[in-house]
Amino acid sequence: MSLERSRRVWIFGIVLLAAAVAAAPWLLRSLLWHWELNPVLRGQILASELGCWACHRPHAGVEIPNPGSRWGTVPRFGAGNAFMYAPDRESIAEFIRYGAPREWLDDDEIRARLEQQHLRMPAYGHLGDDEVADLVAYVSAVEGVDRAGGDEAKAGRELARRHGCLSCHGLEGAGGAPNPGSLGGFIPGFLGRNFDDMVVDEEEFRQWVLDGTSSRLASNPLIRFFWDRQQIAMPAYRGQLTDEEVGELWRWVTAVRAELQ
Repeated sequence: MSLERSRRVWIFGIVLLAAAVAAAPWLLRSLLWHWELNPVLRGQILASELGCWACHRPHAGVEIPNPGSRWGTVPRFGAGNAFMYAPDRESIAEFIRYGAPREWLDDDEIRARLEQQHLRMPAYGHLGDDEVADLVAYVSAVEGVDRAGGDEAKAGRELARRHGCLSCHGLEGAGGAPNPGSLGGFIPGFLGRNFDDMVVDEEEFRQWVLDGTSSRLASNPLIRFFWDRQQIAMPAYRGQLTDEEVGELWRWVTAVRAELQ
């Protein structure tokens, strides 16, 4: 091999190595994000992409006016009135696919009333079954319709709400909230595969809740590096939660994970 060719090979190798090093953080974050995805989080993202929040998310807490509708506004997510429209997941799915439950569309009087509304729920019949299932998981979670985990999860879910856990870890612990400086760039939730790496058992979950850390992971220099630089850190709840309450949180997490992973 000539000196000139050898030199070119070395330069090319150095460029490839530099590109690989530069791309490594992006690839790692992409992988961690992929592992974080779950039905509720995918449904939340899809709802945003489809424009659902344009009508169903209130502006300054006020529902969007809808002249001609029964109550004069578009029902908003999280208002707690979903049971008047969609009492179960099947009804939510029909709203998504057809713009209203089939029994409404088969009723001439109701259909005539719907046609008087200035804003009508569009039909998303072009969506695949998996996409509809993700949207249903998100809407049922945000509206409290047939929530995952049943009675087993109620006490822990209410504790998580009262102590602000959902503000960071997301609806039903779905994760995905931004966290600049962290390893993945987001706050992990409880439903994705990242949880398996961060919490190996109930004992480590208790340590996270009570002390805001994991001694096992804190001993890893790479993880420690990012923990010291992340903008949002896990708070410690020792002295604020009893052992029984931490147990209720664990039962909620395991119950929803069993249903929503």
